[in-house]
Amino acid sequence: MRPGWYILCCSLWILIGIRAQAQDSIPDRQIKVSGYIKDLQSLLFDKDLRHVVASDLLHNRVNIKWKPAPALSGALEIRNRVIWGEQLAATSGFADQVTNSGAWVDLSKTWVNRSDLILVSNIERFWIEWHDQRWNFRAGRQRINWGITTMWNPNDIFNTYNFLDFDYEERPGSDAVKGSYHFNAVSGLEFALAGHGAGQGSTGAMRFFTNKWNYDFQFISGWYGKGFTAGGGWAGSIKDAGFKGEFMYFAPRKDSAGQLNLAMEWDYVFKKGWYLNIGGLLNTNGPDRPVSGWATLDFNLSPKNILPVRWAAVLTSGKELTPLFSANISVVYSPGVNLLILLPGVKYNLATNLDADIIWQSFFAKIDGAFGSIAHNGFLRLRWSF
Repeated sequence: MRPGWYILCCSLWILIGIRAQAQDSIPDRQIKVSGYIKDLQSLLFDKDLRHVVASDLLHNRVNIKWKPAPALSGALEIRNRVIWGEQLAATSGFADQVTNSGAWVDLSKTWVNRSDLILVSNIERFWIEWHDQRWNFRAGRQRINWGITTMWNPNDIFNTYNFLDFDYEERPGSDAVKGSYHFNAVSGLEFALAGHGAGQGSTGAMRFFTNKWNYDFQFISGWYGKGFTAGGGWAGSIKDAGFKGEFMYFAPRKDSAGQLNLAMEWDYVFKKGWYLNIGGLLNTNGPDRPVSGWATLDFNLSPKNILPVRWAAVLTSGKELTPLFSANISVVYSPGVNLLILLPGVKYNLATNLDADIIWQSFFAKIDGAFGSIAHNGFLRLRWSF
């Protein structure tokens, strides 16, 4: 065990115990502890639903917020996961896939790495922040969220989110420094600089945001890796329907062509509570024809590889059927690659702070001239929040 990790973990649990007993007697709650425990059971089927690989994930997150003064605050969030089952033996290098490989500083620890069991911890957030009425500065591991749309975020150049990873609601963070200045309540400048893993370079950009004609606008300029990038986004409405979009251009380099990512979406809530979202994506560097093999599509998503296709459309619908029960479904389709993804799910509130989800993922594509199923994934998740 690394000495730093040992001291940190011991201090953390002592701190949690002390503060948990004292929180009710401290009016200002300078330290707040929250989090959850989740159990995610997974069944990964082949294309014919005949062969299945089972696994289980016990997932704990501890969030600590610290506010020693009105202008100063900090956060420490730790993610602990225990994974076991057949999927580990069937996947080479599984332990490397459950850590945030793009981090500048390695704050993860794999306590157990066996063919049938993995125990890994990762510090997900670790930042300190100072602010006044106009200025704000934050340093450390944090999420820099510049995305506007729901499914795909071209403007999220610091920490791309994989929409298939539904169990990661907090989304990845960056080792970065960030500052902002507000001209008024709706306009300002924000700048950020983040380092990545060895050989992955850095990302730095500035964002100007404002509101005009009842629309929020933002404009971004900076660099990603070793190349120039610029883009922007908007959010507003057309009558009663929300209308959002964002785009990002990556300038050509010696080893790559120029690239444009564009995402737009419309959403609407009907009188009876049904929610509808329709969106589209353009990735000018993505393939636009059927591929020869499923492995050709790279689902290791990044700011340049939001989805490994040229064109894609998504339709999402959902409704709270009762105060305790809700259902939703997303359908993603790429006309060039002829890729279809079905993502239905239901949620039920079993008790206070205890929720159950059933989620399904089905993948279809045209491979070697024939359209058919590729794989199917089923998940049962229980979550208790504290």
